[in-house]
Amino acid sequence: MLRYSPVLHLDTLALPPLTNALPRPKCEYLSAVDSCTHCRDAHVQCTFDLPLARRGPKARKKSDQPGQPPPDPSSLSTAARPGQMPPPLTFAGPAVAALQPFASASLSPDAAWEPVEPLGIDNGLPRQPLGDLPGLSTIQNISTRQRWIHLANAMTLRNTTLERVSKRCIDLFFDYLYPLTPLVYEPALRDVLAYIFSQPLPGVNQPSPLSQLTPDPTTGTTPLSAAESWVGFGQPNGSRTVGSRLAPWADSTFTLVTAVCAEAAFMLPKDIFPEGESVSEILLEASRDCLHQHLEADLENPTANSIAIRYFHSNCLHAAGKPKYSWHIFGEAIRLAQVMQLHEEAALEGLVPIEAEFRRRCFWILYLGDKSAAILNNRPITIHKYCFDAGITTLYPSGIEDEFLSTASEPPRKSFIAGFNANVRLWQSAADLLLEIRVLQDQMMQHFRGAMPPNHVLPSADRQHLDSLYVRFITCLDDLPPYLQSCTLAMAAMAEGNGSAESKQYVIQCINLQVTFHCLRMVITQKFEDLSYFAPGVEQADLRKSEIVRDMLRVMNEAPFWGLQANGEPNVEKIRLIGASLLAIIHRNQDSPLATRARSDFSVLLDILTRLDSKASDQLRNTSNTVVG
Repeated sequence: MLRYSPVLHLDTLALPPLTNALPRPKCEYLSAVDSCTHCRDAHVQCTFDLPLARRGPKARKKSDQPGQPPPDPSSLSTAARPGQMPPPLTFAGPAVAALQPFASASLSPDAAWEPVEPLGIDNGLPRQPLGDLPGLSTIQNISTRQRWIHLANAMTLRNTTLERVSKRCIDLFFDYLYPLTPLVYEPALRDVLAYIFSQPLPGVNQPSPLSQLTPDPTTGTTPLSAAESWVGFGQPNGSRTVGSRLAPWADSTFTLVTAVCAEAAFMLPKDIFPEGESVSEILLEASRDCLHQHLEADLENPTANSIAIRYFHSNCLHAAGKPKYSWHIFGEAIRLAQVMQLHEEAALEGLVPIEAEFRRRCFWILYLGDKSAAILNNRPITIHKYCFDAGITTLYPSGIEDEFLSTASEPPRKSFIAGFNANVRLWQSAADLLLEIRVLQDQMMQHFRGAMPPNHVLPSADRQHLDSLYVRFITCLDDLPPYLQSCTLAMAAMAEGNGSAESKQYVIQCINLQVTFHCLRMVITQKFEDLSYFAPGVEQADLRKSEIVRDMLRVMNEAPFWGLQANGEPNVEKIRLIGASLLAIIHRNQDSPLATRARSDFSVLLDILTRLDSKASDQLRNTSNTVVG
């Protein structure tokens, strides 16, 4: 039987596309010499590597040799119709391909030829995509084991290992970020990583190429054996409840671990985590892709980890300079909390204590983020006591990690929870005061029909109510331990603890509390001015603001710079808000000594912002330049 040869004379290939009346040369392949006449004349090896058709009608499945099954449609080549020549092709050189028969296919006259890779023997095997990780379209419905291997392969391209990066991220997360976001259970996270890296996974802890992996086409997640599976929350096991365990091969576990690692990689500075920038996007993409695969199941049966994952994703996107995308993901976490009724303490009854504890933490950290976004980024408030019929009854976190693992000689870990709860009280008291100011403003606008008189005096009852709320805000941090009231004392406690992780938590939480407190003081002072709460006088108002700036600068000068960096993008936004207030003071008091003070303080703030190297600030700067330009 005669076959068409894809290797043609150069003069034949050079024919213009309209010259389609000439017949195509037939292949004179001789098995004895393993070549045909045309290839022998051209001194090249006879190959069959005609590009695969990507357009036009599909070819009929047809076998060229008796007794052979029809070839796979994905391996069919496209040949020209009788009497028609294809457009000129460009060959980079001979390619080694499989000597497999192929059927001719019809080609539409309007169809264009597209160069593709040669037909090789490995075309049926999984291929590594062009990027570090497969995209959503290629990685959906694969097992969690395969995801670990894909991720390990991506880390290899970064000249590191997945085990090293994962353990490094977890260590740094609990050293620097956990006191601000205590949303994951440390023993469970470390146990599941130790288990995974102890298993024989190709590419993770065995030098085996990714192509040797045999995917399971029938399922998206590897079935769990009884020996491998760890029970979830609320499952009894003998005399002890082990609801804090994570199933190692579950999609939710992979999503959570990579989300925590991405949080550390995005949030920590280079001098603390030098390789974080090179792996941050890989980890976030891996976590987002896996969440997408089991999204429906996660939404129908949410846990505390479901909220924690989205909160970490939102933080990473915010740090990457994508505030709108970050806000969207944060909204998903809020809606989950609403569906789970986390604002009600009664909704936590019947849960394992450790799960109930982390649900409380998730709710209150969403509460903090909601207020922060409203005050610093002008977002609407979505979580407040007036949003719910019975208000908010959820208790503050107790600090319990796992009451089943604690002993008499080892008390439950509560050192960090005092600072976390103090942060909740701070934002809660500020939100109550700001909401009351907003209500009074709306009432006055309606009373005066949209134009408040400049010298309006607040009624005595309203002023007394505001006084009470303001005093509660100012004094809400008074009962804190000394190491959370002063960065100097926090550093002294760190020195006494020889730089332990627990002592670092004091420093990070102290910076967060003090910077947040002065930022909220500035916001409340500005709102009081709009309400004519203070005595009239522009210089008096600006003097109060300049004192707040000085207090905040004193905190930042006492704090170690790594502590400012560990507080992340929200800390940068608070500093920017103070800077904007200083610019307003300079503008209003051109010839006053206040302007000189404000310029001096502004240069210090600008230097701190520059050293913090905020990606979000860079993104905002670029956006501003685009708008102005």
